[in-house]
Parts: sequence; structure tokens; C-alpha cells
Amino acid sequence: MQNRARDYRPDIDGLRCLAVVPVVVFHFGLARLAPGGFVGVDVFFVISGYLITGTIYRDVNEATYSVTDFYNRRILRIFPALFVMFILCAVFSAAIQFPADSSRVAKSLISSIFFVSNIYFYNLSGYFSGELSTNPLLHTWSLSVEEQFYIIFPLLIFLIRRFQRKTQYIILVAIAVASFILATFAVFAAPTAAFYLVQNRAWELFIGAILALSSVAHAPLPKASWRAECIGFVGILLIAGSVLLLSPSVPFPGPGALAACLGAAAVIYSGSEDTIVRKVLSSPPLRFIGLISYSLYLWHWPTYVFSRNFGEPRIVGKISLFVLSVLIATVSWRFVERPFRRKAYPFSAKATIAFGGALMIACTCVAVFLGPINRAIWAPAPQAEELLAYEDYDARDSMRVGTCFLVGETEEFSSFQKDKCLRIDPSRQNYLLIGDSHAAHLLPGLQSVYPTINFLQATASGCIPYLESRGARRCTDMMRYIFDEYLPTHRLDGIILSARWTADDVPAALATAARVTNWASEVILAGPIDEYDLPLPRILALAESHGNYVEMAAKHRKLEPLATDSDFAASRLPPRVSYESTYKAIVNSRCALFGAEGVPVQFDTAHLTKEGSICLAKQLDPRLFAQLPQTNSHPPSSGQP
Repeated sequence: MQNRARDYRPDIDGLRCLAVVPVVVFHFGLARLAPGGFVGVDVFFVISGYLITGTIYRDVNEATYSVTDFYNRRILRIFPALFVMFILCAVFSAAIQFPADSSRVAKSLISSIFFVSNIYFYNLSGYFSGELSTNPLLHTWSLSVEEQFYIIFPLLIFLIRRFQRKTQYIILVAIAVASFILATFAVFAAPTAAFYLVQNRAWELFIGAILALSSVAHAPLPKASWRAECIGFVGILLIAGSVLLLSPSVPFPGPGALAACLGAAAVIYSGSEDTIVRKVLSSPPLRFIGLISYSLYLWHWPTYVFSRNFGEPRIVGKISLFVLSVLIATVSWRFVERPFRRKAYPFSAKATIAFGGALMIACTCVAVFLGPINRAIWAPAPQAEELLAYEDYDARDSMRVGTCFLVGETEEFSSFQKDKCLRIDPSRQNYLLIGDSHAAHLLPGLQSVYPTINFLQATASGCIPYLESRGARRCTDMMRYIFDEYLPTHRLDGIILSARWTADDVPAALATAARVTNWASEVILAGPIDEYDLPLPRILALAESHGNYVEMAAKHRKLEPLATDSDFAASRLPPRVSYESTYKAIVNSRCALFGAEGVPVQFDTAHLTKEGSICLAKQLDPRLFAQLPQTNSHPPSSGQP
């Protein structure tokens, strides 16, 4: 214990502060302050790899290494605060959430108890999955990744302990490189797997592990103070740059996480010298936040999720929640974490491990009965549960998922069925719908309200219809085909461009619309629709218990779509391009909340139900389609795309 006390690095606690604060700020919806705040988790992984590996290697070198002792320390470090959080989350879920929510929390609780929640959430993560953002245990995926890593890693170290140090380096570096290569491929081919699964995150922990091996082996450190200063400063810049310059639209993790991870490694490496960065990070305020960082990470997300049950907090509310999270974390650190890590802890390693296993079983039993307990405590109105059920609305058929709308990670453009999606009907007017999910959800309404028009469809998730497309390969391949091959050889009556536009998209959208007038009699830009910070069915269900529909929806309505709609409406449109405000068509009509009796107009935060799509289509300006002359001058290849 004395050696470890001498090895204590206060600057690493300060580095923990730089990791946890951006994560909390990002999760609290303050993305403008830290658009890439999610990289804090990656910094944590590097820190964890460094500290745990250093401890293991010292024990191995001193011939005191014991797998039992290792897991004893992990339990004392992880379990107390974690299981208090588990229990209180179960209590709050039973008290204030819907029974369906408690059932989901129970499943995620069990997966978190056994440190497989990253796999559980990975299996739940579909394109239209709306339940994850309301799950208070979603953040436990990172703990599961760490613990899965530490099931295998100590055994690996034990197996290579007798190898020469150079050989140990080669083995660890080879595994890290293999994991990074795998993550690089996965972030484009299977981004959800890249995010959640340990094999795609292991390289981040290995960076810390390799750094720890260098430290234990007394590898050369920067002798000149100016070199150490430069390395530490560059490390801070890499972390800060990642936090400020990355955004959720950047493919991540993989190469997107590399700068932050290398920055964390640089800060740790340079901190072996008495640098300015080390002194700043060792300052009491940063070090204190670092000391409570584990509890702060545990408590910030449940605090935010449960607070949203009463309405989305505004700026002042979010700042208050941040302060509240820090207070809760301080109490957790002082009265839960610290007592179990003191020297006077009275129990043996085997007793601690046995108690940890018993605690896991006990909490599992609580999770099994969480749903029934919730229903016994709080029975919501039947109408509320009926509304909430629309969160599981199946829009695949109405949006033609897998044929004309590509969403899955494994769905490449080769699975797009051109013969079904782009077949021109010479006997009818032909309109091509191009864009992302906000184009695809217009289809059922257009087909229902305008049955005499043949609507063609080329849509992919996250695919803004730009001439210079960007995003996943399924999107870039589709847009390249449509703009470079299909449209130049097919004359259409109309083209509809639709997407989840932002204000930044307006110039490029107008430029694309102007270009495609070469291949259609008219081009329609369909604007953004109303959006919410929670799934609309949940908002309406909450209104059954806490107010009326209109007031509750107003609390949760996002402001950005209205601003984007106003920018489009104020823009000068190119010839033969018209703009249709789908936002006003919904908000200023009977479609504002319900598409049909009892059916919400949207099934999540921003996608229309079939009934909502039909209701919207009925509100569109009928002149869009009614007075266009039919075009018969299709080329001979019009029957086949």
C-alpha cells in the first residue's frame, strides 16, 4: 500500500475531470458547449488501461499477483457505488415510470449486473429504437466494456509474464493494432457494433496498458523539461480539439477516437515530469471532480432521465441538474466509495468476492419483480399505456425498409431494389422521392392521397440529398447512382427532395434542387417536420397523468425545425422549384398531435406514423400535383432503371 501511495498521480485525477465533465455536458443536451463530449469515455478507457495494467505488472514483478486479489480490488472499487445506483434506479423507476419502462429497466438492470449491458443495448439499437434515450442505465455499457476487458486481460498478462519485455510490447501492440483495424472497418460497416462491443474498443484500453508497461519498465521519459511540456500541452490540445470539433455525425469511435486517446496518453506520459499541465491538472478543483468522477458518471444519466419525466429541462434546469449530479456524486464518493477502499476494510478477498456474488443475485431478484411492483404502486390510465405502445410502432412496411429505404448497418446499396423502387409507369405521372427517413415517411401519405401518381423512391437513413453526398456508403452510392446515372437517362414529372434538414443545409438543398430541374418538370423541396425531445407517444402518455396534450407537447417541442423552415421560406427559390412547409402543414392543422383518432402523428421524436403521413399529405397544397401536364417523352429505357 505504501508503494501505491507513492505512485499516486494527482494529475490523473485532474485528467478524469477533463473526461467526465464533457460527457455530462454532452448527455445533458448542451452539445453546443461540447459537441464531441462523448470522447470523455474514450479518455476514461485509456486511464483505466494505464492504472489497472500498472497495478497488475507491479504485482507480477513483486511475485504478489493474484487473480483473486485483482477481482477483490475491482469489486471494492466498482460495486458499492454501482449497486447503490442500481437499487435507487429501481426504486425511482417503480415510483414514477410507466410499467413498460420498468420492465425495460429490469432487463437492462440484469444485463448491467452481469456486465453485458453493452451487448444488450447493441441488440436493442435499431434505427427506430426510441427506448434507449429514456433508459436510466444506458450509460452502463461502458462499464460492461471495461469489465469484459478485465476478464481476459489479467489472464493475458499472467500468460506473458515470463516473456522478455520487448516480446510483451510486441504482443500488446499487435493486439491493439488488430483491435483498431477492426474498429476502423466496423465504424463504417457496423457502427453500432463499433460503438458498443469490446473488441472494437479494446485498443483504447491497450493504449493505456502499453503506456503502463513503459512506466513499469522505466522506459525513457522526456529528459528535457521543454519536451515534457510540449507533449503534455499537445495532449491537452488533442483532447480539447476532440471535444470541441467532433460531433455525433462523425463516424465514431475508430479513427474518430484516436486523437482523444493519444491525447490522454500524452498527458499521462508527460505527467511523470513536473510540467505545467501536471500542476494545473493537480489543482484542487480539478482533482476533486476527478475523485468523484466515477460516482458523477454513474449518477448524471439517471438524474437526467428521471427529471425528463416531468418535462425537458431548459438551460437553467440543465445547469441545476449538473450541480445536483455533482452533489449526489460527492455524497456517493464520501459515504459509499471511500469506506470500502480504506486500509481498515475488515474482510478477506474471498469473502468480498462471495459478498459481491450474493449482491448480484439479490439485485437480480429485485429486477425480476420490478415490473409487477411498479404496476402495484402506480397504475397508469389505460389510454396512457395505449399511447405509449406506439413507441414500438412498426413503420418498416409503410416506408419500404430494406427495399427502397436502406437503414440497416448491413444494407449496402446493392440491396436497393431498383426494379421496384425506380420503375416508371408511362401511363401515370412519375414523381421521385429522394432523401433520408424524412423522405421515406412521406411515402405512405402521398400514395394514399394521390393514388393516380406513381411515386418512385430512393431513400437511405441519414442520407441528405446533396449532389455531393456524404455519410454511410449506402448513402453515397445511392446518391451517386441517382444523380449521375438514373436522372440523366430518365425524364420525370417531378422530384421531391426531403430530409431532416437543418439551417446549415439550406444553401446546398437549393443548389441541388436547381440542378435536378434539368430532369423534371417540377422540383419540390419538402421542409422539416415538427420534432420533440422525447418520443411523441411518451409525451402524450405523460399528458394523460400530468396535464393536457397541447401544453405537454409545447414543453417538449424543439425549436430548430421552425427556424429551418423559416430559412427555407425566406430563401429565393430557383425557377421551377417550390417549397412546401411540412412543418406548418402539421403544426397548424388537425395533424398537430394525432394522425387519426387515437394514433399519434409520430411514433418517435421525428418520424411519422402511416396515419400521420396520410394526415400530412391531405394538408399539402393540392396545386403541387393537380395541374402538372403528364410527361410522355420517356426514353426507351424507361421501363427498366
